[in-house]
Amino acid sequence: MISEVFFTGSDRTTISRAARLAEILTQRYFGLAADEWKRNSCRIFTRGDVDKRLHQSDVFAHVVRYGKRSPLSVKRPKDYGYGIVLQDPNILLALLRSPHHDLWTLGLFILTHELTHIVRFRNFDVDFFAPAKERDAEEKLVHGITREILKGVTNTDYVLGLYDSGLPAVE
Repeated sequence: MISEVFFTGSDRTTISRAARLAEILTQRYFGLAADEWKRNSCRIFTRGDVDKRLHQSDVFAHVVRYGKRSPLSVKRPKDYGYGIVLQDPNILLALLRSPHHDLWTLGLFILTHELTHIVRFRNFDVDFFAPAKERDAEEKLVHGITREILKGVTNTDYVLGLYDSGLPAVE
C-alpha cells in the first residue's frame, strides 16, 4: 500500500541536501544573518518520525511549532522552535505520477516554501494560529515568495507550474 511507503536512507540524504540549499536561498532572499539557521534551528521530520496526529493526507508538508525554554514570561514568535513535517508518502506518490521531476527538485520547492513560512512567523509577526481566511491569503503570498526565491533554479519552474495546477498543498 503506497500510503505506508516512507523515505529511504538515500531519499533522506537527498532531502538533507535540498534543505541546505533551501536554507541558503531563503537566507539570501530575506537578507538574514549568516548564522540564522544555527541560532534558530529548524528540525525536519518525516511522517515516520512523528506521532500519527501530525500525519496529513492532503499536503506535502506543514510547519509545527513547539515551545522553547525562555527566561521571558511573555511568549513571542521567537520564543518558539519550528519544525517541518514532510509527508513522505504524499511526496513519493506525487513523484510516481510525474516523470518530469525528482525528489531533489520537489524537496527544494517544499522546503523553501516551509522555510519562508517560518521566517515570516519569526520576523514578520505572521500569526501561526491565524483564521482560515488569513491562512489562505498567507499561503498565496508565501507561494509567490517561493516562486521568487527559486526563480532560475533548474527544473523548479515545472514544479511551480504543477503546484499552480492543483498538486497537494504545501502549508
